[in-house]
Order: sequence, then C-alpha cells, then structure tokens
Amino acid sequence: MWNSFFGLEMGRRAMDYFRRGMETAGHNISNADVEGYSRQRVEASTTSPFTNPALNRPNIPGQVGTGVQIDAIVRLRDAFLDIQYREEMTVKGYWEQIQNALSTVEVYVNEPAGAGLKTALDTYWSSLQELSKRPDDSAVREDMVEKTKNLTVYLGQLVRNYDEYRTALNRDIKLMVDEANTLIDQIAGLNTTIKQVQGVGGNPNDLMDKRDVLVDKLSKLIDISVNPPCLEGDGEFKIDLGGKLLVQGDQTRHLVAVPVAGNTGFFDVQVEDNLFDHVSNPSVLFATIEQGAPEAIHTVNVQRLASESAWSVGYGESACPDRIKPETMTEALNLRGTFTLQVGSQGTRSVSSVLTGGIALPSGIPGESHSFRVSAGSFEREISVTWNAGTGTWDLSDGVNAASSAGADLTLTDLQGFLSTSFGGEISVTLNGAGTQMTFSSTLNHLLSITDVKGGLVSALGMENSAPSVSIEVVEEDTLETIKNKINSAFSDASNGLTKPENWLHASIELDAATNTYFLTLKSNAAGEAHRINVLGDENGSLQIAKRLGFLNGDGSTNYREYARDAAFTFDGKLYLSESNMVRNARRVPVLNDYSASTLEEVSPGIRMELRAVGESDITVRHHVKGGAIRGALEARDDIILDFLDVLDEMAYGLVKEMNALHYGGYGVGESETTTGVAYFNPIAVRYGASRLLEINRAIDEDRSLIAAASGDGNGFSNGSGDGSNALRMAQLKQTKVLQSRSADFNEFYESFIASLGAQGDRAKTMLKNQNALINQINNQRQSVMGVNIDEEMMDIIKFQQAFNAIARYITTVDEMLDRIINGMGIVGR
Repeated sequence: MWNSFFGLEMGRRAMDYFRRGMETAGHNISNADVEGYSRQRVEASTTSPFTNPALNRPNIPGQVGTGVQIDAIVRLRDAFLDIQYREEMTVKGYWEQIQNALSTVEVYVNEPAGAGLKTALDTYWSSLQELSKRPDDSAVREDMVEKTKNLTVYLGQLVRNYDEYRTALNRDIKLMVDEANTLIDQIAGLNTTIKQVQGVGGNPNDLMDKRDVLVDKLSKLIDISVNPPCLEGDGEFKIDLGGKLLVQGDQTRHLVAVPVAGNTGFFDVQVEDNLFDHVSNPSVLFATIEQGAPEAIHTVNVQRLASESAWSVGYGESACPDRIKPETMTEALNLRGTFTLQVGSQGTRSVSSVLTGGIALPSGIPGESHSFRVSAGSFEREISVTWNAGTGTWDLSDGVNAASSAGADLTLTDLQGFLSTSFGGEISVTLNGAGTQMTFSSTLNHLLSITDVKGGLVSALGMENSAPSVSIEVVEEDTLETIKNKINSAFSDASNGLTKPENWLHASIELDAATNTYFLTLKSNAAGEAHRINVLGDENGSLQIAKRLGFLNGDGSTNYREYARDAAFTFDGKLYLSESNMVRNARRVPVLNDYSASTLEEVSPGIRMELRAVGESDITVRHHVKGGAIRGALEARDDIILDFLDVLDEMAYGLVKEMNALHYGGYGVGESETTTGVAYFNPIAVRYGASRLLEINRAIDEDRSLIAAASGDGNGFSNGSGDGSNALRMAQLKQTKVLQSRSADFNEFYESFIASLGAQGDRAKTMLKNQNALINQINNQRQSVMGVNIDEEMMDIIKFQQAFNAIARYITTVDEMLDRIINGMGIVGR
C-alpha cells in the first residue's frame, strides 16, 4: 500500500510538469523571431496507477492514479513539408542564378534602349550606303572606316564582357563550393553533439533546429536528399547528392572544384572520393561539357587534324618550266586563251551512273582522247584515255605508271583495273556485281574532286563536279594585274552562278624574290577540303594558259602552294569531317547514304571538343550537381554564355566571309583604282572564336583608297572612281539572307539573338517569381506547424500558472493533513 506522503509526491510531479510547461512557453516566446526555430511542447502522461493486477494486490476498489510525468519536450515539425521546402529551395537557387546571369548579359548587350551593337551595325550599313552614293569622297571613306572600327570595338567589348563574366561566375562557383563544404562540416559537427545528447537521454531540440537551418541553406546550393534517422535503420542522419553521401553522422565528403583543361581551366563540381576526368587522354583532345549534355561515355578516335587553312595555288618549287616571268605587274603578257577555275569537291565517295553493259566509252574515232583529274587530299592523278586507231583499242595512261590498253569498248572493268594500279591505294575503285557501276572512295576519308580536263568521260560516267566553273579569258594586252582583276571580279557576275563566297576564290600578285619576278596566286575564300581549287583548261581541254600562269605544273598537275586538310574523327563510331579543330558541329559521313559531307550537325548535344593530336580518347559526361545555385551558375557559365558567344561568332564569321568576297572583286580609287583582291576585314579561317578576331584590314586602315567601292568592266579594269556599285552590293548584305543556313540577314540574326535573350530573361524572372510564391506558400504551411504563436503561448502560460497555483494549494492541504496526523493525533484529553 502507499504511504502517507503519497500526495506530496504526486504534487511534486505536477508542479514540475506545470513549471516545465511555463518554461517551455517562455522559451518559445523568446525565440519567436529566430530563423528556423521550431516551437516546443512538453509531452506528459499519467504515471502508472496503483496498483497493477496481481495475486497480492491490496483489496482496494479499482486503481488509484499516481499523478503526471513528463515524457519529453518535443519540437513541432512536419517532415513532409520540410522535404517539399528543400526541394523547392533547390529550384529557387537554380533560377536565381539563371535570372542574375541573364540580367547581367542583358546589361552588357544594352538593347534595345541603349547604343549597343545594333546601333553600330546600323551605322555601319548606313556608311556603306553613303559610300555607294559618293564613292570618291574621302570624308565618306574616312567615315566608313571609323564606323567599321566602332562595330569591331562594340563586338570586341561585348565578347570581353562575356569572357570576364564567365570568369566571375567561375569564382562564384568556387565560393559556393566552399560555402557548401562549410555547411557540410557544421552539419556533421552538430550530428556529433546531437548524438551525445541523445545518448544520455536528452532531447536536443535547439541543436536539431540549427541543423535543419543549415540543411535548408545547403539545399539552396545543391540538390541534396536528406534521410533523417527515423528513415534509417542505423539511426544516422544522412545527406546525399545523387546517391553520393555527403554527410553520414559525423563523417563527411566535400564538394571539389575540379579544373577542366578543355574549358579554359574552369571548374567542374564533383564529390570527394568520386572524382573523374572528363577526358581520358587530354593529349588527344580537350572537351567543354555543357550542363545540358546527357550523361554518357563517348569514344572519340581522331584520324587527323585540320590545317584550318584555305587551298592556295600558284608558283612553287615544281613550277612549269615555261611559265611567264613578268618583271612588273603592268607588263603585257602577250597571251591569248582561256582557263577555267572551279572551287568544290564531291565528297568522300563518288558513284557513277549505271551504264548499259558497263561500257564507259564505245569505239572511238581517230584523234579522240579524254582526260580527267582525280584528287583527294594531297594526292592528285590525271588519267588520259586515248583512242588508238592502229590497234582499235583505248589506251590508258597517267604519266606515272605503265600505260595499259583496253578493248574496242572501254568498259568499267578495264577502267577499274587501271585506276586501282594508278591510285596506289590512295583512292579505292570498286564495281558493283554486274560491272555496270563504279565507285571511287578515299581510303583516308578525304574529299574527292573528279573533273574532266578534256573530253567528257567523267560527265559520261555521271560523276562530274556540280560546283560552278568560271572561264577566264586572257588576251594579249592583259597583265598579271588585269588577269587578277578578272578572276576577282567574277564573283560579282551573276551569270557565273557563284552565289556563296565559298564557291569562289581570290587572286593576288606576289614577288618571287629568287628571280625578282611576279606571279599570280589563287586562294579559296573559305577554309577546308570542300573548297578545293580545280584549275582546268579551255573548252578544248588545252591547259597552256593555266600552265604559263603557273597554276599548273608541266605535267598538268595542280601547283598547290598550300593544301587544306579537314579533321577526320569518329565519335561513337560515326565518322565526321571538320574544317576546324574546334568542334561542336561537324559534317557527318555518310548521312542517309550521302557521302558529300556537306551538312553540319551537332556531334553530341552539349559537347565541344578541341582536337589536339591523332589518337583515341574517351569523354565522360557526368553531372554530380544537378540542381541548386551551383548548377545554375555552371549552366550560366557553360551553356547560356557560350551559346550567346556562338551567335556572335557566326555573325562575325559571316560578315567577314561575305564582305571580303565582294570586296575582293571591287576596285579602289586614286592610285588604287586598278587594285582588286584586297580583304576588307582580316580574313578569319573558321567560325569558332571569330567574334574575337573581327578587325578591319590594316592595309585599308592605313590607306582609304583601297576601299573597293567600284565594280569592274569585265576586262580587268574599274568602271571609274565615281562608280559605287560594289559598295552598294556590300550595303545590300544588310538585307541578304546569309546566316543560319542562309535563312536570316545580319540585322534579323542579331534581332533574333536579342529576342532570344529577352525571352530567356523573362522566362527566368517568371520562374523565379513563381518559385518564390510556391516557397512562401510552403513556408506558411511550415510555420503553421512549427512557428510560434504568441497568443497561444500566453494562453499556455496562464493555463500552467493556474494549474501550478491549484496544485500548490493541493500540496498545502496535504501538508496540513500530515501535520494533523503527526502532531495532532494521540494527544486528545491530555
């Protein structure tokens, strides 16, 4: 049975409970405005009643309550709302970074209200239009140069701003990584203390609140998942990032800012103990990997690098022995005849038509002969097919290997047998099973060029080069300069079918220092194998003029001064060609059985490569951070800004290519009235990085008379200094669709860039606004659970105060009863 002091113990317990309740309410009120504080409540329950059922149970009616006990002081929190809040904070951190980046980029562009690149473009076109009206006005020419410089300065400054902002973002990423690592360490430290408190039976509510605040901050930086002890069998508090543990109890893994060589040393963010190299063999290639690139492992095999140069033809060490050697550029050459120029190729494979019976040429007539030239890379061979009336057969020769004879009919089988020997493995020649169709293939995946030199055998085979060809007529009075002018002016002649700068070339005159004589050189307007220069003869196949000018050697081979070479590489087994070693887009070979290698496509979404050497390398695309502010900063740095730089590169490259092609064919004024072939801008070989290289030609900057406003008369002379027709053609580029696969003009292209920038900025602002609204809603729901309500706490204080007073009165009453028993009983009647 219980003793007489039972009531005092029950009162003590109650007083302790009510006191703890008031203290907890006061603690809540004290922390009402503290970030992340969760209100606390005292959980109480009745103590075990007296007595439990048993055989020796006292004979008393029912069970007698023994009072109250404190089970725990708990914090009120909704785990589901916490998970939602952290997920949305991750999204908010991402959109904040994207919105900040786009806002900064918009400031750099300064459109449409400010005087930015758009204004510089407009004034540039206006100065060209004014030049077309007053081509001989020196003030107009001066204004033209200055407006061009304004354009290059604006574009150059915009690119530098982008580059500097990328560098600033890279620094911010490193700072955010350091911040995340600090939070990780602090969370792990709190885990240790919390575990110690819990180990001695404590309830570390305030410490867990601090930990949750740190976790909320970390969730804004990266896309973490939190596994509280209630969800884990081992009782450890864990934080992971994409399956990689960052925190487990007091153990941590840090984020690591890993420099990526292919991305100018900018950081990729990876998890400690899970580090990897994006490129397995950096000596073969570098790679810049955008955050939007799908995760995968790619294999790249680089077969050769690109020369990043244009084709060049002219005098060399093996020049034609009977070449002309004028001592001045104005010396008449006393030549009459024609030569033909063509720029283009057919692809890595060329297939003939299906020929009846496999007969390429039927029996010939006396004197009939054909010759054609086959080129691939630095290999070139001219094949002659001549009718031998004496033997009644076709004779085949290439000037290098032993001649061969075919039958009365030249069959594809005869031709294939001879060509296989002549080409010596450089070019593969195969027939179909019926022997009625022949295929030429470059064994090293170079682009083929197959052209008729004399006769029409290639045309009969259906393998002719479809690129436009232009005949240049030479008369006795022509000088090197007039011939050069005729070549350069051909691009402006609509009848020649030259619609793109890459379809043509430009000529210049150089001095042979060894003999102190001058010679002509030809150079294609665009870099890469696809723009091979083919030098042919007149309509009868005579190569005499081309040889005398030094374009061909004595044996008829092309006198190349420089070979253009495309990069060739396989990406996941698919073959690509590229005129540049900086690769994002390349020409697939084949595409739907098309071996022309003429269509650009993105090699792999989000991957940019810099080919550095022949060899093989893997590219690993893996993103440890897939959300949060760090992901947003990485995406702004590597996706958004690089895409904008691509736009500026395309615009600069297109402007240089189109302007120079027209300017090459125009004439200057004054002492430069007979001069053509001068570039207006410094030539840029490839698109990548073009916006950093846009500069006016130094020669024009120093001599305004070289601005080629006038057109030619077709005979190698200018229409006069008052002619501004060529300037008008250049001004009309403003409305000419030459960009985006010839679907947009320069102003439309830049305006679409501004529109895209504005649309992306608006989307980021809207997404951030929506995200803030969502987070506020979730946080309001969280606060309804964990937040402190002052009125509610005051009501609790009053409740506990009144209860405390009541139990105090109860204890006083019990004390009086005990006093009566102890001091008053047994003394009656004394």
